[in-house]
Amino acid sequence: AFQAGQVERSIDLFDAAEAADARVSTRLWQRGLSYYYAGRFKEAANQFTSDVAENPDDTEESVWNFLAVARTDGVEAARKNMIRLRGRDPR
Repeated sequence: AFQAGQVERSIDLFDAAEAADARVSTRLWQRGLSYYYAGRFKEAANQFTSDVAENPDDTEESVWNFLAVARTDGVEAARKNMIRLRGRDPR
């Protein structure tokens, strides 16, 4: 759905996946991207935060979180609250 430009539909599908199995909630980083492109920046930031809690070395999700926070609270707030990674991203 996301690739077809149906961003809100992709969010619905991710929500359905989470409803079917709540254990996937912290691994739905793609939903964070969908939230971001839908202009739902606080929800995007929350998704990326929970994803990094699951995978504390994920640089990409930390950066997306920074971008989402910057859109809602400004760059300085994003810098101040930037997610610190535990180690080095193995990719």
